[in-house]
Amino acid sequence: MSNVLVFTPQYELEFKKNYDDFIAFSKNELTLFNDLEFDSPDGIQRGWDCDKWSWITARGKKLTIVFGDSESHSKYTPFKPPFSDFAKAYVRYQQSLNYKNSTNWASSLVWLYQALEEYATNNELSSVDVMSLNNEVINRVEEQIKNSSLSAGVKRNIAISLEKVLKFIKDKKFKLDIQDWKNPFPRPSDTRIKLDEKSRKEDEDKCPSDFQMLQVADAFHKAETPRQKYFSSLCVMLMCQPSRSIELNGLTVNSLQKSPKGRWYLMWNPAKGGDPVRKWVPRLLEDVVRQAFDRLVEISAPARAAAKFAYDNSDVFMLPSDRDASQDQPLTYSQFANAMAMKTGKDSRGCEINWRYYVSTQWLNNLINSLNGVSDWKKDLLKGNSLRADNEVVTKVGHKPTGITIRFPSYRDLRSIIDDNYKKPDFPNHGGVKIWDCITLVRDNEFHKEFATKPFSWMLTGHGPLSDAIGNDRGLESIFVELGISDEDETPLKLSSHQFRHWLNTKLKLAGEEDWLIAKWSGRADIKQNEAYDGRTQEQKSRLTKRIGHVTIGAGVMTVSQAGQMLAPYNSEAPPPPMVLHDLGLPISLKALGVDREGVAQFTGLGFCVHNYAESPCIKNGDCEVCNEHVCLKGMPHSLEELKTLESLYEEQLDHAKASAGDGVFGADRWVTALGFRLSKIKTVIFLLEDPKRPDGVCVRIPDELAPSPVKRSLNIDERNPIQSLDLSTLALSDMKE
Repeated sequence: MSNVLVFTPQYELEFKKNYDDFIAFSKNELTLFNDLEFDSPDGIQRGWDCDKWSWITARGKKLTIVFGDSESHSKYTPFKPPFSDFAKAYVRYQQSLNYKNSTNWASSLVWLYQALEEYATNNELSSVDVMSLNNEVINRVEEQIKNSSLSAGVKRNIAISLEKVLKFIKDKKFKLDIQDWKNPFPRPSDTRIKLDEKSRKEDEDKCPSDFQMLQVADAFHKAETPRQKYFSSLCVMLMCQPSRSIELNGLTVNSLQKSPKGRWYLMWNPAKGGDPVRKWVPRLLEDVVRQAFDRLVEISAPARAAAKFAYDNSDVFMLPSDRDASQDQPLTYSQFANAMAMKTGKDSRGCEINWRYYVSTQWLNNLINSLNGVSDWKKDLLKGNSLRADNEVVTKVGHKPTGITIRFPSYRDLRSIIDDNYKKPDFPNHGGVKIWDCITLVRDNEFHKEFATKPFSWMLTGHGPLSDAIGNDRGLESIFVELGISDEDETPLKLSSHQFRHWLNTKLKLAGEEDWLIAKWSGRADIKQNEAYDGRTQEQKSRLTKRIGHVTIGAGVMTVSQAGQMLAPYNSEAPPPPMVLHDLGLPISLKALGVDREGVAQFTGLGFCVHNYAESPCIKNGDCEVCNEHVCLKGMPHSLEELKTLESLYEEQLDHAKASAGDGVFGADRWVTALGFRLSKIKTVIFLLEDPKRPDGVCVRIPDELAPSPVKRSLNIDERNPIQSLDLSTLALSDMKE
């Protein structure tokens, strides 16, 4: 049989050469990620050969690109060559050219691989290769993305990545016979502006109800176990101030502070580019926040001590007991298990657990192999024999000594494992603080229900454990289930860490706070980001619009025609009293308040200012509550309560001034006089407002006897006679005659 020769066009050879040159350039000339090491199931991988490339962002977040088809968080099937070479070359080239702190731009590689692998299987191709890419494969990728259960936003991001990969392949002339594919997945429509019932519900569900927030508070009160106390305390931190869950790791033992004026606040480092923010703790939550803070400090103490020990003792393993034990003596399995929180006793078959039990634990086998200079210590050294508790190798039958010596790890050997697992590239720092100051630091398996806590370990709490604790759908029991706390419909309470932020921002919007203040308190770099956290319902958002053409009354809202009916009994000769005008939200004339002057009184919150600004500016600097040109209406909502609050505050200041005067503090006696005089004015107004003989709506103001005039005093006019009138023109003429 003659050999069959297949003709290959010149342009295909040129495309293949371009492709091979690109792979060689990225592999041999570029150096990004060359210093990485990855402990894979097949052993230590380095640089280009790693199945995973990871890096730490400037904000301390670890990002990883997996060159494989991930089945779970830790399990994956590596890409087959030559596609794996293309994926690594593309990532290294793009990151070298334009370093990005995200992985979305590479998210389409796994989808492209799956489609190419399917195409290779169906067409009996020997390898999964980008050079096999054609329009059929591209259409298959699009179909797979479309039929996936991913959200519309994630589908769009993957398609954006795929569009860039395909454009790169054409621009670099690896393949020219492929279509100019465009992203067919539109940007998800904003549910905040859609009117259908599903969108309205999705938008409203982002903001938790007040009932759900009260249930979280109940969980904090009922918490008993360390896990319940820890995660409910994190919820309190998110409830008291609008922060992201990743920002919790920036809280330190020094974050909760008290201002000179007695107000408590927390220092936060925003995750989206804002400057460090001093966030004041609401007064009603001060005691709860302090209790939650103390809980976190207490629970994190062992992990913080471990991190500090690791920094202070660079090659020493921290021992919970027997601190004088040798660091270099090979350990028995019992000593190893106590140090690393491994299992002891008997396994499910009744056999004693020893070093052989962890045959699938890669890091331990690699360590023992390295210590003994072999590739497989069980096969090369143990050779089917048994191990005694003191590490002696004996025969399986008869348990006779074999003379074989196997070196097992010492404490100092284990210290290298601790450093590899828990020392991050920026250790001992986390952002701008030391890792051992972070109050969210916990030990490995700290709250695990099956595995023991590792004594010498430290790790910051990520988004996953917090989500699991407050009701994620991953199947783990939340603290609400543990405490028997449910939602309004008796279903298990489920929240996300971001809902606390939505709730607080919505409350601020309902309270009418300004957008710049909300953005600053939330630690945002862009005020436009407030829109994403506005959880008000459509009815709440349109409340102001609905009030156009309406007036407010004590019981609610009424139309203008209804208000007209209330004003019908009054006319120009018998005008409505001030209280009626106030209840209807209408202007109140000066004459209605007993001032013989044209104009409208200015509302101050406590009453109405009747000062004549045509004569002079305010001579009291806005100090309305002690001004004799300020009129209060008896029965006006909140006025009496506000005055009583001021009364209690001034009484507290007066007591402090008296005590200081008694101690001989310079100037304190003047404060006693000033505060006592102010207090007498406020008490007088309160007395007049509470006088049962005065009907509602009557005008009340500070008597002239309590309003001494510097002008009158300089003119030697007797102020004790409040009826006495003063004509400055006549007085001036009489002085000229004299």
